[in-house]
Amino acid sequence: MRLRSLTAAVYIRMLLLLIAFGSAAGGIAYVMARSDIDRASDSSLRVSANMLYALMQEELSESADTHFPKDLLSAEDRLAFRTGEQKRMFAVFRNGTDIVHSENAPPDAIIPRNPGLHTFGQDRWRSYGMDVPHYGLLIIVGERRADINRSLISLIHEIVFPVNLLVLVSAFLLWNMLRSGLADMRRLNRQLGCRSFQDLDPLDPSHWSRELGGLIGTLNTLFARVRSGIEHEQAFTDAAAHQLRTPLAAIRMYTELLVRTTDLSSVQTIPLLKSIDQARSLTDSMLLLARLDAGSASRTQFDVAELIGGILARQALLAAQSGIAFSFDSDEPTILTSDSALLETALSALIENAMIHAASGKIVEVRLYAIGQDSSQFLRIDISDRGPGIPEASRADVFRRFYQLGNTPGIGSGLGLAIVARAIDRIDGTIELSGRTDGPGLKVSIRIPRDCF
Repeated sequence: MRLRSLTAAVYIRMLLLLIAFGSAAGGIAYVMARSDIDRASDSSLRVSANMLYALMQEELSESADTHFPKDLLSAEDRLAFRTGEQKRMFAVFRNGTDIVHSENAPPDAIIPRNPGLHTFGQDRWRSYGMDVPHYGLLIIVGERRADINRSLISLIHEIVFPVNLLVLVSAFLLWNMLRSGLADMRRLNRQLGCRSFQDLDPLDPSHWSRELGGLIGTLNTLFARVRSGIEHEQAFTDAAAHQLRTPLAAIRMYTELLVRTTDLSSVQTIPLLKSIDQARSLTDSMLLLARLDAGSASRTQFDVAELIGGILARQALLAAQSGIAFSFDSDEPTILTSDSALLETALSALIENAMIHAASGKIVEVRLYAIGQDSSQFLRIDISDRGPGIPEASRADVFRRFYQLGNTPGIGSGLGLAIVARAIDRIDGTIELSGRTDGPGLKVSIRIPRDCF
């Protein structure tokens, strides 16, 4: 399932809100603009009627009651009116009779004969009638509603591009503002992602914005609960391991005493002693795992080659008794800043494991060298044996607790490699299992950053 982005979710909601407000504002602006254009058009019709009356003044001034001019507008007057108002019509009535009108005037029958503003006809004419009682005239000036709407559409077209550009710029700025505003969320996500499961220290609320105060408080409460649960579990495991060691030691002592004081043969007691030793080994491993989980890694500078040499020296006698030889190859430099105790725990377990699985007369090979840029970023330790190896399909499983290969029943407690993986993880290292390229056997490769913390 694809995870949702909080930034995208908030952005979409705010963008929809912006579009809704923009649409509402656009609708209001349209209504107001239409109302203003209608008022301006009506006012312009009044001006046009007065202008037409002014053009007729010369002819009207020469008229008499008995002799009214037939042509109130000369060709020059008509041209002057058309030049100013090309799309408007006019009609002049005297005592209800049409005496002059423009070429684009609608039929007389549909033209309102009353003063004031009117809307009429299928073409939706808008007209203004100006009454001139002194001459018995009614001057009508009109304009189609479609021509008025064209002015509105033209105005809308002029502002559409700037408005669209404004919306795009606003959307871009909104996205950047949201990303900037949610920077603390991304920083919190990165910080939590970099934490190991042992790092349960509370977050400092003063380092975060007030809006995250509730979340920080909840996380700190969760950290405290998880820490308490882990501590209880570790305390129980530690106590159980300690409590088991004493009765197991007593059972072994009584078994050995029983062998000395009775006629029991070694054949009868060896399986019992072996079972006791396996139980002690399991108890010690559980105790070690509990301590690895509970303890914190230290930071010291030490020589890894010297550390490996000490481990091999301690195992030399047992290796000689088993007919196994050690080979150790080291490149300079071998200084590491890490936890020497954790690394020693892991290497000791791996070398012991290689000795167990290596055949008699074989060599356990250990190689130490630097890798990375300028050969100074990582140290790599390879431990190889000539044993049966581990099938590729099982290499990821052997690091699980109590997992044992099907071809090695009864060997160990199933915790050895789990302890190794846990110790290497505590020093930010990685471990990898692979087969040998020159024959049967297993190669364990450990890579550790020189400055782990």
